[in-house]
Amino acid sequence: MFNNVDVGGGLSDFWTYVREPRPHRWTSWGLAIVLPLVVFYGFSEHLIPVEKEKTKIIYFENWTVNRSADEIRADWIARAKETTRANAKRRAEFQRLADGLGVEYDSSEADKVTQETLGEEAEELKTAPPPPPQRSTLAERAARGSQAGAATDR
Repeated sequence: MFNNVDVGGGLSDFWTYVREPRPHRWTSWGLAIVLPLVVFYGFSEHLIPVEKEKTKIIYFENWTVNRSADEIRADWIARAKETTRANAKRRAEFQRLADGLGVEYDSSEADKVTQETLGEEAEELKTAPPPPPQRSTLAERAARGSQAGAATDR
């Protein structure tokens, strides 16, 4: 079937057909080109919606040029203590969860590091009960909602 393919003859026949003067030739060509483009555009825009990337805000700190090494070290230590404090609180919550479930949870290595870093404050974090969950009534939430709405209208 494909042994006697004549590509040149097919192209010449097509070109002869296109060049013949017909009354609605340009309208037909325009419709034949525009209609698939409109369909493809519709599929690309509406078939699979793509969320636009949200703006990312990256905050940074400005430090003065003449900061001393001691000030830099003090900032490092303060950030390390804050991280250790947050980790100790999280570990204490996991310990309470493990005790409640009856699962063995050993955080002695991490507790040593916390003790070395924070000192006496580490014991307070370990024994402090978790804060009670913040619950509000429907009326309180409705009142906050109307206040928040009034604040955004300004």
